[in-house]
Amino acid sequence: MDVDADHQTTGAVIGAAIAVHRELGPGLDEKAYEASLALKLHSLHIAHTCQAPLRIDYRGASLDCGYRYDLLIDARLPIELKAVEQILPIHQAQLLTYMRMGSHPLGLLINFDVPVLKEGIQRMALTRLPPAAAVYSVDHGVHLDVASAEILASAEEVHRTLGPGLLRSAYEECLCHEFRQRGVAHERQRALPLQFEGRDLAHHAHLSLVVGETVPVVCVSAPQLTRLHECRLLARLRQTGWSFGWLINFNSPTLQTGIRRIGL
Repeated sequence: MDVDADHQTTGAVIGAAIAVHRELGPGLDEKAYEASLALKLHSLHIAHTCQAPLRIDYRGASLDCGYRYDLLIDARLPIELKAVEQILPIHQAQLLTYMRMGSHPLGLLINFDVPVLKEGIQRMALTRLPPAAAVYSVDHGVHLDVASAEILASAEEVHRTLGPGLLRSAYEECLCHEFRQRGVAHERQRALPLQFEGRDLAHHAHLSLVVGETVPVVCVSAPQLTRLHECRLLARLRQTGWSFGWLINFNSPTLQTGIRRIGL
């Protein structure tokens, strides 16, 4: 599909979405808009697939993050549908992730919960990947254990390959792939028993990623690391008695500014 055909297709999809919004209006569930838009596209003979799975192609490996397109037009144009009061950066990152991982040059983000649909449409174009990140360097006097050295080396490779701007789950999946390639022992979604004043609670905390037995790694994709990110990890360290963990913000322009070692 050439550029003119791309624009013609996006225009046809936008027209179909406007027709759906004109009839249904705002305030419904996202799935209602998805079903209606699919019906409209079918009536217009526009080839599309609903909830098509997307696997990440990372350095020759096909990784499953559980991603699905809301709609994929002609196997080329991803459509991300929302029914929210405000489009957030996470919604844009979601579409950008799908575009980059699927090598789609264009994408549409359509929010139906608006008075006029024109206000809820964002076109996104895939640009070149950012330049390779600067190599992370440790402050003088900080000793790196073997596990931490492997964590940082793996994170550098992920950030160098993907660049910033994608979903946290994409970075975590690729980081775990790097761990597997390097033979780094790790566990995902570890449940942590909780106690309050010496009594066991029925609830558990969860760590999405633990390297070895006692080094938690928290992947973030945010404008910047905040005190709240640190406090969350510190709370888990206090509850487990582990000495330190790593915060890694893959959305940083350079990984050097996005990594923090958090310790008790």
